[in-house]
Amino acid sequence: MISAHMPHARSDRRRLTRLVAVGIGLAAFAALAAGCSTTGTSEVDARDFDHRLRHPILISEEPETLDLPVGMNGPALSPQIEKAIDGYVAEYRKDGNGAITIQVPTGSANEEAAASTGRAVHYALVRAGVPHGRIHVAPYSVDDPSRMAPLRMSYLRVKAVVPHCGVWPDGSVTDYRNIDYPDYGCAQAQNLAAMVANPADLIRPQPMAPANGTRRAKVITDYGQGAETKSNNTLIQSTTGG
Repeated sequence: MISAHMPHARSDRRRLTRLVAVGIGLAAFAALAAGCSTTGTSEVDARDFDHRLRHPILISEEPETLDLPVGMNGPALSPQIEKAIDGYVAEYRKDGNGAITIQVPTGSANEEAAASTGRAVHYALVRAGVPHGRIHVAPYSVDDPSRMAPLRMSYLRVKAVVPHCGVWPDGSVTDYRNIDYPDYGCAQAQNLAAMVANPADLIRPQPMAPANGTRRAKVITDYGQGAETKSNNTLIQSTTGG
């Protein structure tokens, strides 16, 4: 004799089997997800994903140099070189720190002429307004006696600099970790550092200039009279029409 409860028992067993299968599947998925996320956020190096940390723009005192070619004869300075020295002194007055150093080559083929030119440059700096106490003279050695070495002037100024680009520790761009390659962003940082006129702006922006009181008063007056408040000045002349 077949019991009337047997179909219900089969149905319950099928539901139980499905529930067990779903539970096993969820457990397997959870184990797989746990295996894929074994790295915590504290173990991730932010430099692998942020080029601003890997190639930071630094503020540093760096030498500003001017090389003057020296021939074998005579210390005379041409008008063009005198003009270059005057421009160099103008930049020194605006941005320079400390003294201007005249570096004279020794051991080069033009050693004697360079020494005479160094004295002429010293007088040119004085004529340009640099005090005697802010002019230093120092030699630098040249290994090749047949080489024609330049006379070099230098002073320190604050610059925005970036460490050298071209660092490839692995020698290959193939990487399956989904991170930036080592040199990524370095050229961009160097270009930005070279374009900054005032490196201090990277530390703190300059304060806003005061408002134009004359212009503000005119706009308020025109507005009160119902007149146009826009300026009549045209910044860019366009010939394209439209």
